[in-house]
Amino acid sequence: INIEPETIAELSEIPTVHAVKQANDDLEQARRILAETDLDLYAGDDALIYPFLELGGVGGVCVHTHVVGPQVKQMIRAFRDGDAQAAKQIDDELGPAYELLQVQTNPIAIKAALNLLGHQVGGLRLPLVEASDDEVARVRGCLERLGILSAAPA
Repeated sequence: INIEPETIAELSEIPTVHAVKQANDDLEQARRILAETDLDLYAGDDALIYPFLELGGVGGVCVHTHVVGPQVKQMIRAFRDGDAQAAKQIDDELGPAYELLQVQTNPIAIKAALNLLGHQVGGLRLPLVEASDDEVARVRGCLERLGILSAAPA
């Protein structure tokens, strides 16, 4: 469900509402929220953290941070410290993490990634099913390109 900027502006008048997570790629809507409210804006789409930072957003509520949290923290910190070029470079380097999320419906790919990294995160509940061998191989490739998993046979 998308909440229109006008509604978010009304909600921003509630004293206990301090932030909003926007999980769509409408940058114009994000721009309006920032212009029309005093709310902190968080990207709900992992690949949009950097564009949201450019608009005045403060971070993200994301999935990929389970495997690249330190890198995302470094990107946000660099941007806040005025080094947009370094932040953009980190964002570009995170391309395989964004690609990983496209392998399969969430949380299938991220759980496969966490398992490959040695975290025992448990199985999925129906109707979700485990990643196929091909999907696990694609996830492995993303992790290897990120430099967080040593190249190993599939």
